[in-house]
Amino acid sequence: MADLLPLAAERYGGETAPMHKAGDEWAETSYEELGRAVRETALGLVDLGLAHGDKVAILSHTRPEWTHANFAILSAGLVSVSIYQTNSAEECHYVLEHSESRAVFVEDAEQLAKVRAVADRLPKLEHVVIFDPSGDLGHAIALPELRERGAARDPAELDARTAAVGKDDLAITIYTSGTTGPPKGCLLTHGNYRDVTSMTEEAGALAARDSVYLFLPLAHAFAKLIQFVALDLGGKIAYWEKDPQKIVPNLIEVKPTYFPSVPRMFEKIYTLATSAAEDPEQLKQAVALGLKVRELRREGKEVPAELQQAFDAADEKLYANVRALFGGQIRECVTGAAPIAQEILEFFYACGVPVMEGYGMTETWTIATGQTPDRGGD
Repeated sequence: MADLLPLAAERYGGETAPMHKAGDEWAETSYEELGRAVRETALGLVDLGLAHGDKVAILSHTRPEWTHANFAILSAGLVSVSIYQTNSAEECHYVLEHSESRAVFVEDAEQLAKVRAVADRLPKLEHVVIFDPSGDLGHAIALPELRERGAARDPAELDARTAAVGKDDLAITIYTSGTTGPPKGCLLTHGNYRDVTSMTEEAGALAARDSVYLFLPLAHAFAKLIQFVALDLGGKIAYWEKDPQKIVPNLIEVKPTYFPSVPRMFEKIYTLATSAAEDPEQLKQAVALGLKVRELRREGKEVPAELQQAFDAADEKLYANVRALFGGQIRECVTGAAPIAQEILEFFYACGVPVMEGYGMTETWTIATGQTPDRGGD
């Protein structure tokens, strides 16, 4: 995984990679620009004196800088340690101490305060890098400053570090809650993630140049996988605005083709889409009609003219409006982490929004199962 991003930057060049909201507009970053940000950040970590195999944590919401930091860590032969942005100061202390992290990236003053509160009990923690610098930084380093330090170094240093990474080297540590006791650190190698990334691509879960809207925490194994696959295939990733109320508006604006989520979000959109229905029985009939027609199409069978006419009318009145809530270009959604009601899955499928179920375990991350619209689990 160390050279995934450098190779993608070389392969896709000026094409759009990440997108994020800047004011009222979506700011786009090219693969070339993303590659430069990762390279400078990685060399900045080298400049801090971090050696192959050292642990570097990330404490932040999902955002572009999370991506810069994670790929920089991997490219430099270091180990990326994920910390959920919702963790308390004591929970952050546990992960930082247990992982023996020598450095940590924090998002802003709020996350910096958590680290500061426990820093006197973290003898191995030497460096703190902040994405959004404001107020008194103390000894923390602003990310732009780290990149400047990296830009002043010889790029060949990073090439050598990247080339030295093997498939059995530790890449990522993710702390899961477990069923008892403190969180357990799952040790995932470069080979682990490369294998599951390759299998996901071979199964066709994401397509080349897919546009992905991402609000899931990148501290989680699945969100990381989606990002690895999307960037490996030259896709675009639009990052959320850190506001749950803006997820649907973001979807409408971004018009993604692929949307990974959790049942709760699909439940909310389902409620939004059905709450204005005047006749529940007509809604039920429209869903049954949509399922029947789409199943005939999936099987390659001809749709009778009368059925097609009814379908077209339902599409204009219902299905198209539901697809518009996802931006109108959605090819596939995926849900996991909790059960989802069959009626919700059937409703969205009838409307032309396939919501596929997936399952995987962080502890066994070379194995995952998921559906695709044209077949069952893989």
